[in-house]
Amino acid sequence: MRARIERPEAGAALLAVLILLLVVVGSSTSFIWFMNQQQTHTGLRLRAAAAVAVAEAGVHRALSILESVAPEDGSPGRKWRPASHSETLAAGQFEGRFTITIADGPGGGVAITSTGEVAGVRRRLRAQVYLASPSLLVALLGTSFVRLERPPATTVILPYGGHLSDRPWTHIAAGQELWFATTDVSINDPSKPLETSAGPMDGPARPGNSTHPWRPGPIRILLARGADLTIDRDHQRVDVQQLRALGIYVDGVVLHAEALPRLPEVDAVYYQAQASENMANARLNQAAGEHLGDHLLARKHDSLYTAEEFERVQTFLQAGLATPRLRGVIYIKGGLVLLDGQRLTIADGALVAEGTVQVSQGASLEVTHSAVTRTLPGILILRAGALLVTREARLRAHGLVFASRVIDVGDGAHLDVVGAVLGNDAGLSFRNSAGSVVIRYDPAVLGTPGLLTPDDGPVVAWVTTWEELP
Repeated sequence: MRARIERPEAGAALLAVLILLLVVVGSSTSFIWFMNQQQTHTGLRLRAAAAVAVAEAGVHRALSILESVAPEDGSPGRKWRPASHSETLAAGQFEGRFTITIADGPGGGVAITSTGEVAGVRRRLRAQVYLASPSLLVALLGTSFVRLERPPATTVILPYGGHLSDRPWTHIAAGQELWFATTDVSINDPSKPLETSAGPMDGPARPGNSTHPWRPGPIRILLARGADLTIDRDHQRVDVQQLRALGIYVDGVVLHAEALPRLPEVDAVYYQAQASENMANARLNQAAGEHLGDHLLARKHDSLYTAEEFERVQTFLQAGLATPRLRGVIYIKGGLVLLDGQRLTIADGALVAEGTVQVSQGASLEVTHSAVTRTLPGILILRAGALLVTREARLRAHGLVFASRVIDVGDGAHLDVVGAVLGNDAGLSFRNSAGSVVIRYDPAVLGTPGLLTPDDGPVVAWVTTWEELP
């Protein structure tokens, strides 16, 4: 019998096959492990995205409650401050839960913290919110009489930065009367030239600035019950159809309410504290004090002024010894008069005065903001103070412009506001007498700090910032 002779090539082939099988098995194992890891990571990302969505739902739920009633007992939602309110909801194929915490913040704001949890994954969001009076949804509000007098008085009211479809804002509201003294006064007339300047969010070529202003549209009017819409010297009552027939650019209806929304009160203590902490004008105070021999003013670092202190600063600026420019929140315990031709600019701040602010003939006052300081007010005039923009004067302001008494724009004067204008005089709240008024309504006024909304009135929740927490 012939013996089998083993060939070395057969053993080598077997070894090669075994090695190949090991490589395939190893590759397959690695591939399976990699796919499992990818699936795990994909599932984790999916659950994380779902947790963020649930947290967002919690923020929106909190906003809804703050504007309505508390879920536990039906009490006013604006006072709802839960330590940990939880609700469940479906998040795709998962069940999610959000937990809400609300705490008071500075300047009348509240902080909403919402934790979303889905399948063991948590994400946290925090929203800084202001609870504002609905009166801040009006571009020009007068608690009593709003009068547009004497041609060539022109008034233009536009949305700032585009149309605000998500905010039911109103162009003009009046508590007792909106009076067109003559059909020759214009409001939102698209044929009239429009002079504007850049707002806090404008770049050189963005719509809404001086280069590309928005085309005026028909105005929406809100009147308190019993208030009149009148025209001509005899104050004849008219309706929308008659106004439109006379060429006044009015929307289809006039809205009526039992009463206008109550205006918020200004927290003077809050703004005094802001001015006390504002050291940006210390060098100007020092220079003015040294020039005028006022040692107390020279050592003053803050921006909370008595009427006499600010008059000395004005005297120094009028002498041309420094640029008439201040920064931050300026609080004056008294009024302010800019003399004929005098100029004053306040950058990234606000002017708060306890008396009348008058911009005299040919004078100029500017209060401007950047995107960072956009929610600050422009001008707040407290106590029995009025805002008077006299003949050929110019006033430019970003933010809320509020006066406890009348806001009066005179012959040839120019008022340019990116924000809103509120006049609280019981006799005459706002008058444009042969002046030019341009108001671009900015919903950021809803986030104005330091306003005290009446406890028994409705509120509008305005989110100023939104961030994800670690």
